[in-house]
Amino acid sequence: MVDFRNFIGRGTAAGTKLNIFAQVIFFVNVGSGEFIDLGATQAAFKGKIDTVFYKGELSLTLKLLEDGKAEVSLNGSRSSQATYSANGTQLTLEAKIGSRSQVITFEQGGKGNVETYLGVTGTQSINVHLAPGAKPAVA
Repeated sequence: MVDFRNFIGRGTAAGTKLNIFAQVIFFVNVGSGEFIDLGATQAAFKGKIDTVFYKGELSLTLKLLEDGKAEVSLNGSRSSQATYSANGTQLTLEAKIGSRSQVITFEQGGKGNVETYLGVTGTQSINVHLAPGAKPAVA
């Protein structure tokens, strides 16, 4: 089983305030949020986004299970028959929510890998960078 935290920006922990950036021509701040739970096999993110393409709440709950299976909840809609795979630095979850498919990806990025690249494609398509709301402490 993979450790979910390996695909989240370095220094990000539950309760870390994050800015949400989307690329238009350049990256602009389009919201904020935080991981309210972040562990090796589970995570819960809650935030708000305001773009031309998507406006509203973004809530995502994930639980990684044995044998590449997962449970996923996206904005209150749940799939208990999801799967996940890790390919290098990217974690990909595929979920069927109702009759529709969603693909959710996580990957570390940005300078020092402190950002989380989050991609959601399917019936809802949201591609954003989750960046620390405050500069991380230097160790």
